[in-house]
Amino acid sequence: MVRPEPALRRVLRELEKLLQSYGFHGAEPTWVRLEPEGLAMVGRTRTFRTWTGGQQVLEFGLSLGATPAAWWAYCNRRNEKRGLPPVPPESATGPGLLTDHGLPADLTGLWSVRLDPDQPGGHVLQADIDAVRADLPRRVHAYARRALRLLEPGRYLDELLAVPDPRAGEWEAIAILLADRGPGPELDDAFDHVRHHFGAADAAYAEDVIAYARARAATVLAR
Repeated sequence: MVRPEPALRRVLRELEKLLQSYGFHGAEPTWVRLEPEGLAMVGRTRTFRTWTGGQQVLEFGLSLGATPAAWWAYCNRRNEKRGLPPVPPESATGPGLLTDHGLPADLTGLWSVRLDPDQPGGHVLQADIDAVRADLPRRVHAYARRALRLLEPGRYLDELLAVPDPRAGEWEAIAILLADRGPGPELDDAFDHVRHHFGAADAAYAEDVIAYARARAATVLAR
């Protein structure tokens, strides 16, 4: 019989070893892989404690994300204007808009580990821990591949452009990433959407986004 904390630590050690085989490094709860195109991330969600039928259940899963290099550069420029120190590439975050979209539902749900009601001391059911460990390789493979795929040239931007009815944050990221393709009608259209979605209340912020993207697009044209 094993208590929840040591049981989860063993699972996380196995998770870390599997992620290292895909080139991800770091420390629980987040592991990253730095590429020229940006930073890929796979992490563990927080652990949720629930009660089902009078039985305590621990639930947790995996998360993923990617930060394109162009977004990291934009955030550092924004930090500079605010008097904040630059963020190293291995610590980059955002935009946080694309995660496990497209993965099968059986890979994106939370794992459930029940506590054995017949044992004193809150021990977990070994069968549930074994099920999580058996599922780890398949799920880590899917999450690592998805995070790295988001860093393929143009992939993050193309997926954002395919989002139905993008919101303000999505248009901000679209404008920043589009700038690396140089100036043109598509970028001008993104600027119009940025202005519209941020509105009058955040007009100054929208113009800062547009000014940065326009300047970056000009450097592409000059290459």
